Amino acid sequence: MQAEMGDYVTYRSDELDLLSWRSVKESLDSFLVTIPTVLGFVLCRLFCGHLSPKCWRRFLLEFLLIGLPTVILVTVGSAYNYTYSLLVSIAIVGYIYGNVAPNPTHHEYEIGKRPIVFTLLRATAYSGTCAAILAVDFPSYPTAYRKSRTFGASAMDMGIGLFVVTMGLVSHRTRNTADLRKLPRSVVPLLVLGLARTIVITSIDYHQDESEYGKHLNAFFILGLTKLMGSLYSARVHSDDQLLALALGLLFLHELLLQSGLGEFVMSSSPHEGFLSANREGLSSLHGCVALYLLSIYFARWYTAQDHLSYQQFTIKLKKMLLAAILCWILVFISAYLTGIARVTFNFGYVTWISAVCLSLVLIYAYFFELKLVNTDQSKNKSAGDSEQKGLSLPSFVESLNMNGLTHFMLSNFLTGMVNMTLNPDKRGNLESVVILCIYMFVCAGVVFVMMRKGIRIA
Repeated sequence: MQAEMGDYVTYRSDELDLLSWRSVKESLDSFLVTIPTVLGFVLCRLFCGHLSPKCWRRFLLEFLLIGLPTVILVTVGSAYNYTYSLLVSIAIVGYIYGNVAPNPTHHEYEIGKRPIVFTLLRATAYSGTCAAILAVDFPSYPTAYRKSRTFGASAMDMGIGLFVVTMGLVSHRTRNTADLRKLPRSVVPLLVLGLARTIVITSIDYHQDESEYGKHLNAFFILGLTKLMGSLYSARVHSDDQLLALALGLLFLHELLLQSGLGEFVMSSSPHEGFLSANREGLSSLHGCVALYLLSIYFARWYTAQDHLSYQQFTIKLKKMLLAAILCWILVFISAYLTGIARVTFNFGYVTWISAVCLSLVLIYAYFFELKLVNTDQSKNKSAGDSEQKGLSLPSFVESLNMNGLTHFMLSNFLTGMVNMTLNPDKRGNLESVVILCIYMFVCAGVVFVMMRKGIRIA
């Protein structure tokens, strides 16, 4: 029997035995929650690509295709998520096969340093997180989507894992002292943001559930420490193959420690006293975060190993990714019965689940944006430069999030706090919830879109 407590879902103490079947179902359901956003990106690519990337008409159309369905399907329309996804998927595939010419087998694929599939995955994480962190405060937000206190694989449990992956995809293995000297540029801002958030929350006495990261830690601290530790660990290896071995070794060692009693202590109801005990959730998850971060770096290096691929080489790469995704999903289902899936400790089950989700999303994006739609608007692309081609390939919604993702995340956090302090979201009806969330998401997306139009890049 489950009960709702704030932003979390809790279960009776006699049900905390990994909850195997529930975790298996949740892991699949949570992945499917992301599909409307994915479909929104594809629809924008199909029907908005003829418009200028920086025109307001395109932004408004893209918001209607991405933002509006996201808001409705994570709140009042959550029961229709699968129906919407199935119907829109059928319509998109039918349209593509009826109207888009297939790529010739002699076509050459340019992967680039930062493939568009990584950009799309990053935008998925930012967009979904933006919607969830405020939607969770409304009664219309489904209980099943809320974070799990112990074991579970709900939609909101994906958040921090997706951020770790997207951070790893744009990072690289530390090779020399010059790389180490650059480390503070990316680590210090995250730690400063984490400290600022802790100070602000403490000063205004804003509620923060200690069972998420602990009494003093938060997501910014976790990401900053993950970046720091991951960079230091990766400096000890001499090749990307060794990086994979290091990541897997850390993950297995992490799981061994959790199974030796650490996991039970972290999930216990013992008081949060003393720095280590008070922050046991965040501290205990760090090596799992680092393992996932290193795995993401390895995957990015593997995906971009060849800058140009033939049609045959690209399809072989996608087939290998499909096999890896299937293997990860199998491990997720096995883990649900053996180790459980726990975001709070970043255990083996959680890391494999996030890996399965990300591989699946990258595959979907690669299929549509690289394999099927690469020739769309080709007549325009022939006379365009590389930067303009990318603008035609990706929705403006995605490009603006990629350009100022951290700014978008900070703005969404700030506005979430403002809404909570002024509009009492827990007392709002269904229609009010949808209106407030739409305005909130439009403002967040609109600000970074204006920044993109003006060429302003902060973070």
